[in-house]
Parts: sequence; structure tokens; C-alpha cells
Amino acid sequence: MATADFYLASSEGYNLEDPRQCFRIRRLAGDHRDDFLLARIDPPLIGQLYGMGGQDLDELVLVTRHKGASLFPIAEWPVYVHVVRPLVPVAGRDRLHDNEIESIGWAELYETEEAARRKGR
Repeated sequence: MATADFYLASSEGYNLEDPRQCFRIRRLAGDHRDDFLLARIDPPLIGQLYGMGGQDLDELVLVTRHKGASLFPIAEWPVYVHVVRPLVPVAGRDRLHDNEIESIGWAELYETEEAARRKGR
């Protein structure tokens, strides 16, 4: 099994209390910035909570929340991010428009699972 690139968790709730493994897929652009990160998470989020019925959410777009922070590369941990779900298929796309994404929460990226579990302590 592949090693996670980093771990996603949230001290703000948003159904991300338990860390999720994150695997980088690729960089995307939005309407106002070019530093979106498409990532696969494991375990997935329950899609029903986001109006997706029985389809779970295993791909998210992560975007830094603070000026000066970067995902390309990550220089300082944790990284505070907006967690966004694509509303359209992302395969073959390099840009997502504002009306094609939905913010579902705030979270942090941690270098290790242990650090993600200790969050906020």
C-alpha cells in the first residue's frame, strides 16, 4: 500500500475529527488562484452528508487558507486549508470554476498521522 503524502484532520469538526490519509493527485487552477490541490482521501467521507446519496467522497480539492502558505511545496506544518468538493467530474480538467465547487469545511494538513491525532492539544 502506498504511503500517504500527508494527513487531513480538522479541529473545527466537519466530519474530519479522525485523520484521513491524503494522496496528491495533481494541481488545478480556479477562477481566482492557481494553487488548488486535487487529493484522494482514505477513508472517504460519507457522501450522504453532502447530498451525494450512497456515493462516498474520496476526492477533494484543498486550498490554503492563509496568505503566504503553500501546498507546492509544503514548507511548514500544519497547513490550514479550505476543503472543497468538486461538483463536476475532474478527470481531464486543469481548471475548476467557482460554480463547479462547494466548500465543505476547514481543516489542517499534518505531516504524520500522529501529529494529526494530537491536533489542538
